[in-house]
Amino acid sequence: MELCIGNVFAVRRTKRSTIWLFRLGAIAAFAGLLAAGLFFILNPVDPEDTIMGYIALGASVIISIVLWIISNKIQTEVAIHEEGVIVKKGKKEHRFHFSQIKGLIDSPNDSGTIFIHGGGGIVGAIAAGVVAGVAGAAADIHARNNVTRYINIVADTEDNLEVGVIKSAGDILSRVYTDWLIRNKPITNENIPSLTLSFGKELELSQGMFLYSRRRGDVELPLAEVTELEIREDSLMFFGLNEKGKTKCLIDINITKVYNIDLLFAVYNMAKE
Repeated sequence: MELCIGNVFAVRRTKRSTIWLFRLGAIAAFAGLLAAGLFFILNPVDPEDTIMGYIALGASVIISIVLWIISNKIQTEVAIHEEGVIVKKGKKEHRFHFSQIKGLIDSPNDSGTIFIHGGGGIVGAIAAGVVAGVAGAAADIHARNNVTRYINIVADTEDNLEVGVIKSAGDILSRVYTDWLIRNKPITNENIPSLTLSFGKELELSQGMFLYSRRRGDVELPLAEVTELEIREDSLMFFGLNEKGKTKCLIDINITKVYNIDLLFAVYNMAKE
């Protein structure tokens, strides 16, 4: 049965130049190390040269295979629709209706996962205007120094399957998904105090109260007492006034542990209106 996820808003894919960069690297590594290995084997000056030759031959095969596999793995395409997203990675395809997503996680740029920044061509250029119109005020949730983001989709399954999205698709996906959540929950200024919204295993907004679960003691922070939300490097920080009336960070949580950061900022902004 075909998953109904609506019209496509944007398409982002890995640049072909990036793929061929890895493949040319594989060819160059194979040829260079093969030549070096044969040279040492055929023209040994001492016994160690022969050993080095065989090591070079083995390395030529291993390194070229690894680079070629990487070139296939990074072939990714992300299609963002009105009510869902399709992620193609090599021969694998993941289709999610937004209702099948548990949340989106912002990943640090140095996460170690290979995500390649790729352009979306004419489709991507058109999408910027479309998304701005669809997501409205909720899309412009908070100012970021860098709006091209590494995003992991966490599926609403028993194994919490995570699927990475290439960097150029992250911000658009988060904006469209946030707008969908606000419309379908629904979330309004009036009902925020009565809602329970999960932002991950450690953070929840329940009846107007942020509940942060941590090892050294849980923190309860009324939404009304949060004076500012800020992202600094890999941390999401909640600021408020301490007992002396001075601004203080009351909650500091790693962004990799927070689902739907854009929704969190949207709810905060709506509550302050």
